[in-house]
Amino acid sequence: MSSGKTAEDPTWKSKEKAEEEQYARAKEAEALKAIRDELAKESAAAKSFEPDKDFEGGYGGQEELEDRYATTLGMH
Repeated sequence: MSSGKTAEDPTWKSKEKAEEEQYARAKEAEALKAIRDELAKESAAAKSFEPDKDFEGGYGGQEELEDRYATTLGMH
């Protein structure tokens, strides 16, 4: 078989295609693993800054509001 005939051989083509696909899948898997590791690091860092409670405490953000009836001593 000459080199020109080898490129036309269906068995050789399928083998080469399979090897290329395997290489591409391996590269994609490496990239996905790197992305997952990076996201895991970011989420771990973000969790360290999360407060113990998921609310602000106080009066739900209404601490700044003025009490209009503060001077009526409750007789309104």
